[in-house]
Amino acid sequence: MATKSPKFLFTQGTNRYRAYKFAGFALLTLLILIVAFAYNDTGSITLFDNDYKFSITRVTKSISFMVAILGLQVVAGFTGQLSLGQGFFFGTGAYVSAYLVADQDWAWFTSLLVVIPVCFLIGLLFGIPALRIKGLYLALVTLGMAAVFPSLIKLDFLIDYTGGAAGKQVDSDFIPPSWLPLDGIVDALHTIPLIGQYFGEGDGLSSKEEQRVWTFFLMTILALICFKVVSNLIKSRPGRAMRAIRDNETSAAVNGMSLAFHKTMSFGVASALGGVGGMIYVAELGIASEGDFTQLISILFVVGMVVGGVGTLSGAVLGGLVIAFIPDWASSTQNLPGVPERWLQGPTGGLILGVGLIVVTFVLPGGIIAGVRKIRGRIVQVLPETPALMPGVAGAAPLEPVSAQVSGGLDGGPTTADDD
Repeated sequence: MATKSPKFLFTQGTNRYRAYKFAGFALLTLLILIVAFAYNDTGSITLFDNDYKFSITRVTKSISFMVAILGLQVVAGFTGQLSLGQGFFFGTGAYVSAYLVADQDWAWFTSLLVVIPVCFLIGLLFGIPALRIKGLYLALVTLGMAAVFPSLIKLDFLIDYTGGAAGKQVDSDFIPPSWLPLDGIVDALHTIPLIGQYFGEGDGLSSKEEQRVWTFFLMTILALICFKVVSNLIKSRPGRAMRAIRDNETSAAVNGMSLAFHKTMSFGVASALGGVGGMIYVAELGIASEGDFTQLISILFVVGMVVGGVGTLSGAVLGGLVIAFIPDWASSTQNLPGVPERWLQGPTGGLILGVGLIVVTFVLPGGIIAGVRKIRGRIVQVLPETPALMPGVAGAAPLEPVSAQVSGGLDGGPTTADDD
C-alpha cells in the first residue's frame, strides 16, 4: 500500500524553503513575546473546571531544566552513558553562582566564567572512573554523587560559603536597561487583533514585571546559545564519534576513535551545561537551598529526557517543560471526565507523572518528539538540495533528490533524527 504524500514539499536552498524557515522563527519569536508579556504575572489556564497556574517565573525555571537536560543528552543521549548525577552539577553551578554574586558582588553572567570551568573539570574527574564501568553500575555511581550533594553543602567548613541548611540567598536582580522599550512593546502587542487583550489592561509594566520579563529574555538567549553550541558539537567530528561510540563501542574503537577521550569529554560538557542550568535556576529563584538539589532532581532530569526524546535537542526543551509544569498541574487537577473525584484527592502529582511516563514509554518509545515528527512528516517534508554536476563528467545529468524526512535544526539547517 502506497504511503500518502505530504501536503507540503520544500527543497533546501530554495526561496520557498527560506520562507518556511522564516515563518518558523517568526512563530517562535511571537510565542516568546506572548509568554513574556501575557504571563509576566501568575495566570491560569482553565480546563475541565481545573485552574492550572502558568507564569513567566515557572517558564524561566523550566529553562534551567532544559539546559541541564541538554547536558544529560550529551552524555546519555549522544554518547550512551547512563548518568544519574546531573543534579550534582546542577547544584554545584547554583551554589557557586550564588556565592560569587552574593558575597563577591559578581554579575550573574560573569559567574559563568567560574561555573563552567569548575563543573567541566569536576565532570572530567568523575568521567575518568566511568571509563571502567558502564550500564547500571555507572548509573549507581553517578546517583551516589547526587545523593551526597545535600550533605556536602552542609559540611562545617563550607557553611560560610553555602549557608548550610538555611540556603544561600541572593538579592541581586536583573535590571532592564533604560533604552529597552518594554512599555512600547506592550502597547504594540495590545493593538494585535484577537489576542491583544491578553497582554494586560494597564498602561505599562511595574518594575517587578519588567525585571521578570528581562530575566526571561536573558535566560532564553543563554539557553539558545547552549543549544546552538551542542547542535554544532554533535554535527562535528567529535560529535559523530560520540554517536558512533553510543551505537557500537567496538566498531568505533576499530575505526580509530578514542573511547577514553570522547567519553570523558562528554562528561565534562554535560557537567558544564548542568552548572549553567544551576545558575539560571538560582538567578530566577533568588536562593540556593539544599532541598532543591537532592537525587530526586537528577531522576527528574532523566524522566524529562525520556519523555521528551532521548538523543534529541528538542526533546530537552519538552523535557524541561514537562518536569516544571506537569507535577504541579497534576496536583491541581480536581475534576476529570469519567474519573471519580476521590481518586484525585491527595498527592496525585507524582502519581500522574509516573503513569504518564509509563504510557509515553509504551505508546511513544522515542518520546513525545517521535510522535511530533511522525505527524509532521505527513504534512511537511524537506528534500535535500539537488547536488551539482560532478566535475569532469560532461553532460552528466544531476542526481535525483532523495526524499528524506528531516527536521530543522536550531541553526536553520538540516539535521538527522539524533540532532533535532
